[in-house]
Amino acid sequence: MIRKLGSLFLLPIVTFVVNHTPSFVWVIVDFFLDIWLFWIRKMYSMYRRKDRLKEAVKLLSSAQNYHEYKGIITEIDRLTNMDLWRQNFVSQHYDYILINDRMELLRTARNNDDLRLVMSLLRSGMIRNFGGIAQKKLYTKSYLGTKLMIQEYIGEVLECLNYLNDSMNSEADDDYIMNSKQLKINFFHDARQSFGCTALILQGGSLFGLCHLGVVRALYFKGSLPRVIGGSAIGAAVASIVCSLTDKELIPILLSITDVMGDVDQLNHDVDERYGNVIENVVRKGYSQEILLFLKFVRDTIGDLTFEQAYLNTQRILNIVVHPTNLAIPSLLNYITAPNVIIWTAIYASIGTGVLSDNVQLYMKDFSNDIVPVEPDLDITFMKPQDVRYSQRYFKSNKNGMGVYSSDLSSNNLDNSPYTRLTELFNVNHFITSLARPYLAPLINNDLKHQNTYGQVKMDDEPLENSKAKSLPKDSSFNFTKHLKNVIGMEIQHRLDVMNKLGILPDVIQRFFIDEKPSSVQLTSSLREITIVPELRYLLKDFGRVFDVHKTLENIPYWVLVGERSVWPLFPILWSRCAIEFALDDLYNVHKKISPLP
Repeated sequence: MIRKLGSLFLLPIVTFVVNHTPSFVWVIVDFFLDIWLFWIRKMYSMYRRKDRLKEAVKLLSSAQNYHEYKGIITEIDRLTNMDLWRQNFVSQHYDYILINDRMELLRTARNNDDLRLVMSLLRSGMIRNFGGIAQKKLYTKSYLGTKLMIQEYIGEVLECLNYLNDSMNSEADDDYIMNSKQLKINFFHDARQSFGCTALILQGGSLFGLCHLGVVRALYFKGSLPRVIGGSAIGAAVASIVCSLTDKELIPILLSITDVMGDVDQLNHDVDERYGNVIENVVRKGYSQEILLFLKFVRDTIGDLTFEQAYLNTQRILNIVVHPTNLAIPSLLNYITAPNVIIWTAIYASIGTGVLSDNVQLYMKDFSNDIVPVEPDLDITFMKPQDVRYSQRYFKSNKNGMGVYSSDLSSNNLDNSPYTRLTELFNVNHFITSLARPYLAPLINNDLKHQNTYGQVKMDDEPLENSKAKSLPKDSSFNFTKHLKNVIGMEIQHRLDVMNKLGILPDVIQRFFIDEKPSSVQLTSSLREITIVPELRYLLKDFGRVFDVHKTLENIPYWVLVGERSVWPLFPILWSRCAIEFALDDLYNVHKKISPLP
């Protein structure tokens, strides 16, 4: 029916219109149709075109090693023109004129064999943030690093230090006192003392504490592992392994911990395989099956080693933070404050009484090498890290059995912070803090997130002179999203902190979101700390792993890799801040036994 009506009425109408339409009308129709089809094809190609920058950024989360990660970030810097930004030495964030002048003076003095001038220049410029080169804003644009001038300057300082070291073995060409080998050793000592020391703090972690092992692995194989290492709870267990074992013993653990843990009994007596008990351990105590298995491995590996014995074995300084209810026990345990204390007992004390055991006590080796309790006549309990705040709680103070306020006994003030004690003992003025809590990633560490929108993206593969994107990337720009995240993060942190001080924060939320941190008095500036936090996506995607007791040996290397990935983006700023320090430390240790200081 419809076909007949179309042939009778519609077809004659169309034929009439076509035959009687002027030719110029068809030219106009063809013109607009051509424009319309052009934009349709353009939008379709834009829709189907792959965004190479987004694809490269997505690949970062799947990198299995640093070599693969470096290849990806090289491509990202090329796409965003950050390779050009690095070559342009001009920036408002550091004094490039001062850096260039000092670098030229050092190079000229070294080439002219002017030892006195080299020492004088190094003494006056041995500062971690000399000329502003340690500013975090210089390390959030390019994944590969900061301005090439900064890297060149640090490289020149290292060359001058090696030059001084080599000159110590050469004969002096005059009798000037500065050619004395002893004075050069004194120079390394004074410069090392002036520059300061870096401490790696492995802070808590509980469920995700094995991320600390990934942090250590990344720093160790990059040659950036500090000599001073401290921590609490699971962080204390990881620090104990690192500071107790020699390099020959430690490397197999860092390469493949599951191969080394093969002989450890997986049916840990601290947790039952039934899911009811697993959930209870995770929610109430905050420890999963793999964490408990790792703690048993640590105890079996280090045995009854003391802090002093560990230091003599490795020359690394182990620090474990505990929170006793009596000031007879120091809050910071190391080879100076507690040389004879057995390390594994300090780990359990750092975790706290009532978590893994209700009878937590510190033990030590006496002069007869017998294991005896520390302060056996005192009834001392140890607080959990999340229950301790170094700021006074308001409107809530509880008395203990001895009639003393717990806030006075738990060192809840800034002056008695164990991290303040750490700076006093070992000249620490720079912290690398590892927080193995992925859910804190959106709240902190936003100042070190790389921003991929600074540079103009190249949309072709032509050489730079023929590329459409010829403008240089801006040195700085306003990023609304970044500032909004900062504001929201600070607001949430503030509200949680106030609720915790008032004592109204539920225990479960307190366990997951409140963590002890180095004193704000020490870390008044971002120039004195670098915070490492795993990305949030790992929490959302893999939180169920903590309840799966049947894949423990598969989950352990996964969390190690998560921790390792969180360090890779920070390698440039870690190198800029610590390369000179590590060089001074190595050079001084090489020569200090040759000619002891007076």
